[in-house]
Amino acid sequence: MMITILPRAEKELKKLPKFDQIAVAQKIRSLGGFGVVGEEKLSGFFHAYRVRVGNYRIVYKKSSKNIIVVFIRHRRDVYRMLKDILV
Repeated sequence: MMITILPRAEKELKKLPKFDQIAVAQKIRSLGGFGVVGEEKLSGFFHAYRVRVGNYRIVYKKSSKNIIVVFIRHRRDVYRMLKDILV
């Protein structure tokens, strides 16, 4: 699968502390494989998933050929943004 990171998500990744950047980047690389650990479908959103990395959430859209990382946020902010972005 091809993994695409939107500019917004890339900018958010660069703002994270270095230790968290490494953990999030490793998890993004693992999204291309089968059976991602901790992946959950977001109810109410079409083809939207999230995966947890410490206190951060990676929200992405998945189709049969590619994965698009929409944003990376702290757990307290992520669900407020979902309604604005993915609706």
